[in-house]
Amino acid sequence: MDTVVVSVGVSPNPIVPDSLPELKTTQWGTIEVDKDMLQSSIPEMFAGGDIVRGGATVILAMGDGRKAAQAMHKYLNHK
Repeated sequence: MDTVVVSVGVSPNPIVPDSLPELKTTQWGTIEVDKDMLQSSIPEMFAGGDIVRGGATVILAMGDGRKAAQAMHKYLNHK
């Protein structure tokens, strides 16, 4: 399987955090998450990559995606 990952920019887009007042963010505008589960202050919302870390590598973002997917699976199966 071939995969193309497009990564544009190095700062988080403020649209999501600005539209959800119950979502906790840092002073830099990134989303606060539990470091192990990548779960935000909104229990059904998981986040990773630049929106959590700020500008980082695509490798870290892909790792966050994998970790978040595992956490979502666990969350949904225990709900």
